[in-house]
Amino acid sequence: MGKAAPATPLDPKTIARAEDQGSLLLYTNADADQMAPLTKAFEAKYAAIKVRVLNMNDTQTFQRYATETATGVRTADVVMATDAVDMLNFVDKGSVVDYDDPNLAHLPSYAKLAPGVVAMSEDPLVAVYNTALISKDKQPKDLKSLAELSKSIKGKVGTTDISNPQSFGAVSNYTAKHGEAGWKNIEALGPNSGVESGNGNLVQKLAQGQYRATYFVAGSVRALIEGEKAAKILNYTYLTDGTPLLPRAVAVTKKAESPDAGKLFVNFLLSVEGQQAACKGGFTPYRDGVKCAYGLPAIEAVVGKDNMMLGGYPKDIVKNKPSIVERWKKAYDR
Repeated sequence: MGKAAPATPLDPKTIARAEDQGSLLLYTNADADQMAPLTKAFEAKYAAIKVRVLNMNDTQTFQRYATETATGVRTADVVMATDAVDMLNFVDKGSVVDYDDPNLAHLPSYAKLAPGVVAMSEDPLVAVYNTALISKDKQPKDLKSLAELSKSIKGKVGTTDISNPQSFGAVSNYTAKHGEAGWKNIEALGPNSGVESGNGNLVQKLAQGQYRATYFVAGSVRALIEGEKAAKILNYTYLTDGTPLLPRAVAVTKKAESPDAGKLFVNFLLSVEGQQAACKGGFTPYRDGVKCAYGLPAIEAVVGKDNMMLGGYPKDIVKNKPSIVERWKKAYDR
């Protein structure tokens, strides 16, 4: 990914305060297996700080924070979420510390998503196929071709519901790039697609043969497929016209009990060392100097630079969400 950027740690006084605080509470939509390499690496570097991770979906994260701050009990020091709209609303409510990490000076402009909000990874949405039911040489390489195939295998193609932040992010990013041509593909897939609430059910049914193909699947599935028995059954690919990259946002909260520990954790996430640990969890690092099979160069090699769909949050995403959701629901008869 090019020449490594210089290390940009926090100042010694902030690190000392963080270590005195001694703990960090993180609310995240990433599962425990994804987070384990990150928390292990952070605690190895900063042994005085114990990380507690609570895994929940984005809606639960922000609702829990609101409830806890209203009642005066301890709440998250750092939140990590994929839902662009919920995160931007969280910022608008004054719930985020407007903190600019020193790493930002050496990261691309799209790293900063909003005041105090930064992307710790740029995670793709992929297509996954059951290779026993669709051989690799016949697996569609783009969403338009998958939409065509779906007509002949109606009900054997699956995706997740638009209420899932990753699904909404995929649809909004894809249609923001491709406009009406993109919506045409989405609307062609709609009548032929089964819809699941989450990626777990989607991939399980794919492995069991209830689905032959799935699309807009969370990129974390890549680590589960490679090197496992699942690789004999499942194959993932980056669709050349349909691989949105969703920023997984992190922010230090205004009501953090350990604000300096929160800043230190964000600083670690954005460092080369932290990005390398993120790769081990199946996240997609984007910083120069990180070697990762799931990194941006691997995606670019398949889809091409012009199809990366990379650039932070889509413009006017808060205002446009209702119309995007309504149009998707009409296409999928939900």
